[in-house]
Amino acid sequence: MTKFCLINLYGPMAGYGGIAVGEMRSSWSRPSRSAVLGMVAAALGIRRDDEEAQNRLQAGYGFSVMVLQPGIMIQDFHTIQSVHSSSLKKMNHVMTRRDEMNLGDSETILSRREYLCDHVSVACVWIRDAESAQFSLEEIAAAFRNPVFCLYLGRKSCPPALPVHARVLQADSLKSALVQHIEGFDLLNGFTVPDRVSLFFEEGIDPGFDDPVMVMKRRDNILSRSRWQFSDRNEYYARISVSEV
Repeated sequence: MTKFCLINLYGPMAGYGGIAVGEMRSSWSRPSRSAVLGMVAAALGIRRDDEEAQNRLQAGYGFSVMVLQPGIMIQDFHTIQSVHSSSLKKMNHVMTRRDEMNLGDSETILSRREYLCDHVSVACVWIRDAESAQFSLEEIAAAFRNPVFCLYLGRKSCPPALPVHARVLQADSLKSALVQHIEGFDLLNGFTVPDRVSLFFEEGIDPGFDDPVMVMKRRDNILSRSRWQFSDRNEYYARISVSEV
């Protein structure tokens, strides 16, 4: 039997960012490992510049997410006034935004950002390395009830619309724990869980089924929060029936 901490994730908008290239800021179609562990860190009060604590979160806990409602992707345009890099090089220090704009030679930068709308999922974490795991799953669930820092779904402009209702369950497999959690699930008024859902999970855990799975690479392993660096990991995907347990 394994203990799992289940976390409900819903918001009108979410931004689970992928690799940022140029002016495009894309979003994944589901929560990332780094986003969920970031929420765990925020709930516990772990700062981004606390590299040791962040590394222990990365090493200590496994991650999975079950998508109950995929939602839709929208795109937004952002503009920001900035100063040409050649002008910035003329000054040794630009202490404030006002100092920057006083340099003149301003230009407008456009960026496009994707947001995931009306997405419903359940994230799951478990202890995969007891030596690295600084907090018990019960402590993590309790922290979500009274978080130290604000929680958000990938971007600061995307807070959860409902309480995450984190709780700890014990089960013989990942699927069993998730199905127990969503029994009688009514996160939204009138929301019905579909019979077949998408499940994404990591190595090192019994998924609880023998269905064919697809393996893909995903760059959301945390290397350094302070430097915003990530590495690839294997993520397994399967479509499963939640009524067959």
